[in-house]
Amino acid sequence: MKTYLAAVLAWTVSAVVVFLPLGGPGVQPARAASGVEVDGPNRFDPATGQDGAPGRVTVSQVNDLRNQVVHVSWSGLTPTVDFMNEPVQVISPFAGGVYYAIRIYQCKGEKPQITDCYGSTLYGGEPGKGFLQDTPAAGTSPEFPSNMVIAATRPDGTGEADIELWTATQSQGLGCDNTHKCSLVIEPNYGGDTMGASSYPDFAINCDDHSADIDFNFDTASDASFRLRPVDTTYMTGEACAWKRHVTVPLDFAPTPDACTAGDADFSAIGLEMADRAMQQWRTGSCLNSEPLRVQYSVGNGEPQARASFLRRSGADVALTSVPDTEPPTRPYAYAPLANSAVSVVFVIDDGATHRQVRRVRLNQRLLAKMLTQTYRQYNADDTDTVRGNPLCVFDDEEFRKLNAEVAPDVTWPGCGNVANSAPIVVGGTTDLVHRLTEWIAADPDAAQFLHGAADPWGTHVNTEFLPPGFAGYPVDSFQPLDYSGQNNHKQYEWNPVLGGLGQVLRMVLENRLSCQLPYVDDTGQHPKCFTMPPGSRALFAVMDSGDAQAMNLTEAELPNGAGAFTTPTLTSMQAAAKDMPFDGATGTQRLPYEDDDSAYAKDPKAYPLTMVQYAMLPTEGLGPAKAAAISRFVRTVTDPLQGQVYGRAPGQLALGYADLTKSQVAQAKAAADHVAAQDGTPPGKAPDAVDGGEGGGPGSDTGGSGAGPGTGGSNVSYGDGDGGGTGTGGTGGTGGTGATAGSSPTAQDAAATGRPGGSPSPGLAAAPVGQVAADRAGTARLLLPVILATGAVLLVGGPAALFLGGTPAGANLRRGAGRFWSRLIRRG
Repeated sequence: MKTYLAAVLAWTVSAVVVFLPLGGPGVQPARAASGVEVDGPNRFDPATGQDGAPGRVTVSQVNDLRNQVVHVSWSGLTPTVDFMNEPVQVISPFAGGVYYAIRIYQCKGEKPQITDCYGSTLYGGEPGKGFLQDTPAAGTSPEFPSNMVIAATRPDGTGEADIELWTATQSQGLGCDNTHKCSLVIEPNYGGDTMGASSYPDFAINCDDHSADIDFNFDTASDASFRLRPVDTTYMTGEACAWKRHVTVPLDFAPTPDACTAGDADFSAIGLEMADRAMQQWRTGSCLNSEPLRVQYSVGNGEPQARASFLRRSGADVALTSVPDTEPPTRPYAYAPLANSAVSVVFVIDDGATHRQVRRVRLNQRLLAKMLTQTYRQYNADDTDTVRGNPLCVFDDEEFRKLNAEVAPDVTWPGCGNVANSAPIVVGGTTDLVHRLTEWIAADPDAAQFLHGAADPWGTHVNTEFLPPGFAGYPVDSFQPLDYSGQNNHKQYEWNPVLGGLGQVLRMVLENRLSCQLPYVDDTGQHPKCFTMPPGSRALFAVMDSGDAQAMNLTEAELPNGAGAFTTPTLTSMQAAAKDMPFDGATGTQRLPYEDDDSAYAKDPKAYPLTMVQYAMLPTEGLGPAKAAAISRFVRTVTDPLQGQVYGRAPGQLALGYADLTKSQVAQAKAAADHVAAQDGTPPGKAPDAVDGGEGGGPGSDTGGSGAGPGTGGSNVSYGDGDGGGTGTGGTGGTGGTGATAGSSPTAQDAAATGRPGGSPSPGLAAAPVGQVAADRAGTARLLLPVILATGAVLLVGGPAALFLGGTPAGANLRRGAGRFWSRLIRRG
């Protein structure tokens, strides 16, 4: 028996050694950003006025921090109550009648004073004076509205809140970066005599005297008391006793490109604001490398402009894009995939009854079409002709309520009263994000019919200003309001796409501000902006990129994919979508085939429908050797599964909210890097002399690296996402990197795991040729083919069952197919 087990073990180890290279290294896990748990403030007993045991405070992440949101939770603290001693779930800053709330600040230094904490009553004051000073002249939030968070503690002593952290880029006053320490402060307000009431006419703060905590006069246990001043003084002492109980949690911020030593950029890139967070981490890693590489990057004014200037040779060296240029190329270039990301539809909605934040919402293409075409009435007293008979807002829409009945059955949706809470916050310029979103909407049969004038089953019709011929229809590159009618012309003011880019969209969401203006003028003759919504009464939607949304821990709406399943942009769903994308040989890029009912995407319940590939347009002619080498090196580094595709927050890693490249995309990126290094004039989309990977296309191998001597690295490439293998060699002119040749088709087991139908592989991804195709060096690797095929035959038995269980009802497929046929007909008409 021992001999038998040893033989089995030996065979297993041998099989692992042989088969491991077939799949390549894959994406490597990064070191997890660590959180911390510390002793919190002591629990206070209002009945006895005495302190108890300390509570506990947890912060989700304290190192490698950037401009992001972290989660703070606590236990063992005093519950927040109203004047009737009833629990309170949400609270606004400086609210009266609510007691024992928690404030959370971001502060300068590891041992901050009250004057170091942004948004405190004395931020920016003189540290030596403590609380015996007036509010600083510049105010307590001199740069942005405060990122201070105030939250309630539940009856069981637990609570939680999210706080946005700022780097020195957002707040020069705080100045938080990898060389200047900052911290979080958790501050409970348990009252105490901060007004000197018990010592009058003398003045003395006595935090052990709780007689004025809830006296309906000073109410020192309420946040409103922080604005009070003792009699005959200008001192801001209201926060003194709360500060005495604060707990500090030090924070460590990651380096940014600003941490790099000064020097001329090795090359420049522009475009694709969706890629900004990924680019910042990659740029930082490149410039902090032992052999620094400096990249000048700007998001620019939109991808169409970035592509156009690149093609005119009048802009940056490299243009970033997601939508390809479809005109005949005016210069030779190659597309290099950098990462996968997605369009996110985020929401901040509070339950109308509990005032707690709603965590799940579903939207579909037709609902988004309504929201983006000013289709809701918005104002109670108005029923203008363009939207006559329509619901006031999305929360009154029967389609919305029916769609969300299962995922949010007990939610009391916000009211619609005279506020444009159905008009999403969107970017105002031209972007690939808008193009892809509206392309997805237009491909849906129900949304397409709605946009051409057909009412939904409940009678809601599109705003007539968005009907042809006045409006050409979707897709579009930018959002524009078209309706200026209504009482006081309110439709003109209800929706204002913002001109400050995705950064401004994010800022408005974090500040709970809609993009609308009020339909009446103030005493200055201007239309005021819509009011900021307080916590507990929020209702807004926004369209942004998944990188920003997930860095800020925003809730993302579930959207329907081609298989009828609802998904959010998770790592798994974006990876599934990327694998479902066919390769367009005409452009050299990939996108989801929304209108193809027979595609892998149409049958994949895991795929997120608004997943997009982020490309760099790399010039393959006209660059000097140094710049060409720098661009090639950067692309190779950031697309390397062992470097730039490793998830994490450290410099050089792949940022949160992005998905790693598929194996075929990695191979395409490396081939493009070869072309830019060689400056061989390769145009986009040119097919290669590739090693055949079989029907389904095995994953190609890594292309050979640039040689140590003159000439270019070799490439032995086949594109696709099966499990291929073998090793390749470098090309001419020096020693190239190793790679792997084509492999087998996807098995049924792979199909079940990814949602891809077995036997219906996506078209193989093609690459432009690099140098000469290497000789066949598979050797004994070719003997593995019968073994792989035999294994695949066994596994294929499970494929149909997996597809049947993972698919959608046949009736739904039939409806979508018929609808798409109708949609194509109206486009042709």
